[in-house]
Amino acid sequence: VVQKHDASHVHYDFRLEIAGVLKSWAVPKGPSLDPADKRLAMMVEDHPFDYRNFEGVIPAGEYGGGTVIVWDEGTYELSDAEDLTRKEQENILLQALQKGRLSFVMHGQKLQGEFTLMKMHGKGERTWLLVKKNDDFSSTEDITLNEKSVKTGKTIVDVAHENGVEVNHPEAHGLSAKRKPVTTKKTSTKKLLPEAADKKASEKPTVQGGSKSGMPQNVVPMLATLVNEPFDDEKWIFEIKWDGYRAVAYCNGKDVQLVSRNLKPFTDKYAPVAKALQDLKLKAVFDGEIVAVDEYGLANFQLLQNWKNTPSRLQFFVFDILWLNGKDVTSLPLIERKALLQQVLPSDHEVIKYSDHVAGKGKDFFKVALDQGLEGIMAKKANSIYQIDTRTEDWVKIKVNQRQEVVIAGYTQPRKTRKFFGSLLLGVYDGEELVYVGHTGSGFNTKTLEAIYNKLQPLVTNKSPFAKTPKTNMPATWVKPKLVCEIKFTEWTVDRMARHPIFMGLRVDKKAKDVTFEKATTMAKIKSAAKKGTTKKAAAKKSAAKPRQKRTASKAKTSGKKLDVDKDADQVITLDG
Repeated sequence: VVQKHDASHVHYDFRLEIAGVLKSWAVPKGPSLDPADKRLAMMVEDHPFDYRNFEGVIPAGEYGGGTVIVWDEGTYELSDAEDLTRKEQENILLQALQKGRLSFVMHGQKLQGEFTLMKMHGKGERTWLLVKKNDDFSSTEDITLNEKSVKTGKTIVDVAHENGVEVNHPEAHGLSAKRKPVTTKKTSTKKLLPEAADKKASEKPTVQGGSKSGMPQNVVPMLATLVNEPFDDEKWIFEIKWDGYRAVAYCNGKDVQLVSRNLKPFTDKYAPVAKALQDLKLKAVFDGEIVAVDEYGLANFQLLQNWKNTPSRLQFFVFDILWLNGKDVTSLPLIERKALLQQVLPSDHEVIKYSDHVAGKGKDFFKVALDQGLEGIMAKKANSIYQIDTRTEDWVKIKVNQRQEVVIAGYTQPRKTRKFFGSLLLGVYDGEELVYVGHTGSGFNTKTLEAIYNKLQPLVTNKSPFAKTPKTNMPATWVKPKLVCEIKFTEWTVDRMARHPIFMGLRVDKKAKDVTFEKATTMAKIKSAAKKGTTKKAAAKKSAAKPRQKRTASKAKTSGKKLDVDKDADQVITLDG
């Protein structure tokens, strides 16, 4: 069965009965009959077999809230299933599911012929592709234009109206009228915002609060504290932790400057982002992350290293605003800044993206991030002010994998047929001393080996930069500790060595001296310190504006939105099914 689902984004729930349950994938753009189309399919949780007949409205505020129709149904069989019993087919399907590739023949009312579901390796356990095989049923016709339910002949709009509600996305169903949101008892930031379809980036929003100020310069952005596990808290909001380069954007109409977190120029290096901001003609200062997304819409940090020579495109995910139209807004609560940000940014831009959030449910959000192979999540107090050049406990980060920025202090001689170098020798600063934390020879290809080797040659020195020179398994060449890279690894050993480190890419936005051993704390310790009054209360001395009177969390309403697979797979994370 395939159910069309108008949730926080319109998508198609592709379900196959296997072992008595419906194995399910959310397909943002819907199935295609064209073998040239590789449709992203995010695996979601199994659904009960009886759910195949559901057609109706899931109330807003509940899991998957929105309208559902049975878009297609029928039977399917394993490819080359002649003379196999149902039980034998099921066993083969389960094995194929484990291996990450299953091919099957569909006998639906709309979908017919052979299809393949294949897992995308390196993109997390839940990221798959749905592809049509070239056969007698393949076609370039857009089958999703056939919008009616095969059970009732009704459209999503028909079913919504029968149940006394409006669809969430009228534009996706050929409607131009504004929708009437189905509200729950929870208050969302929608009260603070106009409908996305009505706003334009060029409109000048009204800034409530803040203080008059010239545009700030040389902003060192606010940083987060690492914690060891996710948590639920209604006073906090949760965002995707984007896997890219942090950047502050200074927008003064057509004059736009992009600057890294350590004040290096990014404008020319990431010109498509700067050009996109210029076209918006805004007067604002944004904080966000520049990422490179692949052909499937997934952020890939390694592509960012050499984005011009890869099949990727740049996007700028904006998660905060510091200044707007002559007013410093750093003293406003975060939830108000995000509402303002959503009002300022265009709703459907190819490059400039609003970084959305969920409220309260950090554990569920983290689980989805884990399943979909994301770097991690950010948690932020909904009423937090923006503290420039401060690492604060009002913002915390929870990582899926262990990640650490490290200083490159040398490299070893390559073995056998390998060229340029064997492993990079890595360290972090402990006070003024550079401490060895291990070596990595994984995560490179021939091009990156050569590129890094060339960058290291001007830095070669005769003296080890480490306080205590490590023993290496091959002759070492030492370099001045200037270059920073990022690694992922399984765990820290008791003697502070990174186990199984893998090179992820260079960090041109980080200073070597700022790279220290990042140890995770716990939310229990943070809350305990806050109760004792020992938590830092940096009152934004380095911010241009005086903070307003502190607001309670009950006045700073957090967004009730759920991030879902969107039609362009820009924020590929879903809490719906």
